Amino acid sequence: MQNELPPDHLQSLWRNQRVEPAQMSLEELRQKAERFQRKISRRNLREYVAGAFVFVAFSYFIWLLPPMRLGSALLLAATAYVLYQLHTRGAAKEVPESLALGTCLEFHRDVWKWYLLPFVPGLLAIIAVPLLRQPEKWTGAWPVILVWSGMFYAILKLNKRGAEKLQRQIDELNSINRESL
Repeated sequence: MQNELPPDHLQSLWRNQRVEPAQMSLEELRQKAERFQRKISRRNLREYVAGAFVFVAFSYFIWLLPPMRLGSALLLAATAYVLYQLHTRGAAKEVPESLALGTCLEFHRDVWKWYLLPFVPGLLAIIAVPLLRQPEKWTGAWPVILVWSGMFYAILKLNKRGAEKLQRQIDELNSINRESL
């Protein structure tokens, strides 16, 4: 048929068509921000409850399991540090205009520094101290090490996914802002 356009031409037309910029009202933006703040508040509440559980459990271990005292004390210190970081850097607050969006991304991208790394000394002490007393039981430590490594990996992947999602949202908001100027 003579009226048909070549496939390359159709693809070119489709790619070069004018796309209307996405419009978001202030009310929609406010609702999105409120949903995000509620989500962060619920996440933080879960973390605080988990932290309380860690404090109770490892305080108990300090008194009843002498080989775990050092590791338990280190894990309590790590938990206090992580909860402090979560409270100061990860709280659901109103975002001032002067705050760089990169700060939020750094919080998620650097999760290994402020959320995982503080637990490593305590976890290592929980494994190493009993093994120093009974080295023949080292094979029993591998399942624990593998489970902890798997948990760390999962936490890193979840936070990476969260940081990527935040970046997409920031890019979307930036494009809306540029198009409205």
